Amino acid sequence: MKIHLVFVGKTRELYLREGIEDFLGRLRRYVQVEVKTVRSERLTRESQATRVVAAESEKVAAAVPRDAHFVVLDRQGKQMSSEGLAHWWQRLEQAGCRKLCFAVGGVLGFSNDLRSQAQTLLALSKMTYTHEMSRLILLEQLYRACTIMRGEKYHK
Repeated sequence: MKIHLVFVGKTRELYLREGIEDFLGRLRRYVQVEVKTVRSERLTRESQATRVVAAESEKVAAAVPRDAHFVVLDRQGKQMSSEGLAHWWQRLEQAGCRKLCFAVGGVLGFSNDLRSQAQTLLALSKMTYTHEMSRLILLEQLYRACTIMRGEKYHK
């Protein structure tokens, strides 16, 4: 399995960048991981939010590898437990999926068009996180899923 991560905009906070790098390193012990960051659109008073969302969503769509199972993180997506995520991942692998692509949007999220292109809409929680924190939480959960699938003791 290869994991593709598409992030909108850079991670600005140092502590989050360090955490992301830590969990990327951990995750790479189990699977190949590729991270692509697409440039966020400048949001000014003159710009319209719908234009920004559409432009960012188009960039993300262009970065999704062909034949990948496309997962969009969205607050209205399906919520899973850590074990549920691991089982879902295992079922995809058993069905022949070799690429998973997770997209984390910018401050305004994604367009309805991009959401409709996803095979899975995934919510990390009912709580709201910054888009930068969502990256770290997603990586930790992917790492946790790997340890669950292998019966390791990280997940208790």
